[in-house]
Amino acid sequence: MGKIIITTSLKGGVGKTVFSASLAYTLSSRGKRVLAVDMDLGTGGLDIALGRENDVAATLLDLLTGSFDPDRALVAGDDGVYFLAAPVFFNPASLQEVTQESFDRVLATLKEQFDYVVFDMPAGGGAAFPLVENSSLADLYVLVTTAAPTAVRAAERCAMRLAEPEKAKLLLNCYRLSKPADNTFGIVEVIRRASVPILGVVPFDSGAEKALAKGIPLAADRKSIAGRAVGNVAGRIEEESIPLFDGVMNRSRRGKFYGLEN
Repeated sequence: MGKIIITTSLKGGVGKTVFSASLAYTLSSRGKRVLAVDMDLGTGGLDIALGRENDVAATLLDLLTGSFDPDRALVAGDDGVYFLAAPVFFNPASLQEVTQESFDRVLATLKEQFDYVVFDMPAGGGAAFPLVENSSLADLYVLVTTAAPTAVRAAERCAMRLAEPEKAKLLLNCYRLSKPADNTFGIVEVIRRASVPILGVVPFDSGAEKALAKGIPLAADRKSIAGRAVGNVAGRIEEESIPLFDGVMNRSRRGKFYGLEN
């Protein structure tokens, strides 16, 4: 039975989509069967991050309405990641006929077919978030935040609204390692304020925007420390014991980035 991972936040601009694409790519590169689902209904963005912008792909709504057979319609890209796009034209009323039971039935089918299903949620959760948050079939909620106070609060509030908050873990994104003083909060303070266990810290990467524009997940760039950090996150999801900054920072430099020197 596979696992469903929900990447989310109530705050926009924290890097959810770039992270989701890199996580899906990394898990696939580990030999796992991975499906990435764009939940930004009507807008999308995960297709760009995965380099699938020109692909003709089925959507989650197609699956929910029984418009296609997933065994035939889902096709892996060159990176091995399967993909469900966001519908280009979306009417929120189209979700009114989707019951929690039918939604959970689809999730159960996907868990049987894939090792991991990564749902990339839009800022605020989006129109489908009530179905997601009330499902017992999600295995992990990755609450993406930066060190900005508004983002940390959004992560805390997001955890509070989940039906099963114990499934939530924090992903601290775009953290500045070279200039730690530029981070509003240290790592310990972020964890304390969000009140959510930490899953990983992904450093700020100046090449993230260029990678997004080219449709290249950060994890595909071996020189990217952010990509390495996402690799660490994937390992922890697979229950490997990996230090927070393993392969990202020298052991002798790690202490100050936890904010312990204050």
